[in-house]
Amino acid sequence: MDRKRRVEQHTWGGNAPETWKSCAGNLLTAAAVLRERREGIDSSSVSVPNAWRLHPPELMLAGMAMECLLKAVWVKRGNKLAEDGLYVPVPGAGSHDLVQLAGVLQLTLSDLEKDVLRRLSHFMKFAGRYPVPKDAEELRLTRTPRGGRATAGHWSTPGDQVLFDALVSRLDNLLDVA
Repeated sequence: MDRKRRVEQHTWGGNAPETWKSCAGNLLTAAAVLRERREGIDSSSVSVPNAWRLHPPELMLAGMAMECLLKAVWVKRGNKLAEDGLYVPVPGAGSHDLVQLAGVLQLTLSDLEKDVLRRLSHFMKFAGRYPVPKDAEELRLTRTPRGGRATAGHWSTPGDQVLFDALVSRLDNLLDVA
């Protein structure tokens, strides 16, 4: 395939909400498989002593799916993510920062929803794939909306999962509106 055709495909795929939504679906499916496997394992079983190891990559995939859904909304609103064969970052949103991306989209989010997005961002950046973040400051305890302090790499089930699922539904609805 020649360069012109590659650039055309890149531009179309990067600026089509349906391609971002499709990628989100792939990532959500993979996260669901890990979740089902993790939840189906008897934690007292000695045959599967490391079932907890499935959770961080599951949340990394969930965060990546959320990022794809947010970017699908971005391009559905007429913005571009690909131009001249290159990715075009969303202005005002840092790499893998779901709270900033939602803010640029001017989505109305509760403090609990913002907190879920903030923590998913940490799983995408490091907690789901690396032993440490690029900056040790990301390991500090932060205030939680419900009170208290916690690490960025924590997840409460089922509460956080319910919030996540509701956000996915909201974004799906935004994408389904003509």
